[in-house]
Amino acid sequence: MITVENLDKTINKRKILSDISFSISKGECVGLLGPNGAGKTTLIKCMTGILRYEKGDIRFNSVPIAQHKKNIGYLSQHTDFKSWMTCEESLQFFGKLSGLDDDFLKGHISVVLEEVGLKDKGNYKVEQLSGGMKQRLGIAQAILHQPQLLILDEPVSALDPIGRNEMKKLINRLKKRTTIIISTHILDDASEFCDRYLILNNGLIVGNIHAESSKSDRKRILVTVENSPPPPVNFLGPTFKKIEWISKNTLLLTGVEELDLQNVINDFAHTELNITAIAFYEKGLEDIFLEMVSAT
Repeated sequence: MITVENLDKTINKRKILSDISFSISKGECVGLLGPNGAGKTTLIKCMTGILRYEKGDIRFNSVPIAQHKKNIGYLSQHTDFKSWMTCEESLQFFGKLSGLDDDFLKGHISVVLEEVGLKDKGNYKVEQLSGGMKQRLGIAQAILHQPQLLILDEPVSALDPIGRNEMKKLINRLKKRTTIIISTHILDDASEFCDRYLILNNGLIVGNIHAESSKSDRKRILVTVENSPPPPVNFLGPTFKKIEWISKNTLLLTGVEELDLQNVINDFAHTELNITAIAFYEKGLEDIFLEMVSAT
């Protein structure tokens, strides 16, 4: 659905994006992850047409994305709602800016407010809304015109736990019917609704976590034991370069080379430790993210 090829963007003589290429299929919910200053918002603004880029190509269903602006919904980090407007007036205002006609807005604003959980807040002024409600109103304006692609820039970063939970539920509902790109640095939240993740660092795409997260680390094994008398450091011999207690009953074993679970079980048979669970260590989202951004 979306293809970005060899995208470059320079601002004030500083290269912000360098040779960015990726694709997103219809129906995916893709997280755009990266530390502050990685270029996430700049990339999003290039995709929405807010910023021009000097090199590369962005296409939506095989045609330049500029021809599909009406099919894109965008929630910026700081939506400029007027505090004195009501929720209904705000959506009317943004809807008219988007070229939606009065008849459509009259019948659709109440539907969208209900969808984002603001059914009874239509006559509330923006200044009366909580942070979570304002974010939901922001999504309401982004989906008002029923876009095929929804781009959300840091939708949960400024919210309290209750607001984040409400926003996550809303995003999970929306992903059932539209393609979504979410820029965020809150990895735990992203893992609840994203199908995969593009990692951006220093203006470069440095990896795709979806491809790597399915791989377990065959050189590391988590072992849970029933009892935990402190063994000597080298109690399993030279096969291991590191043996670490990460909780009272859990060890993380790091091998010199790829390990075999049965061999580890056999080694433990000669110790006082009784194994209750054993598995290869699977890297979490945060582990892989930190590895990728620290390597560039």
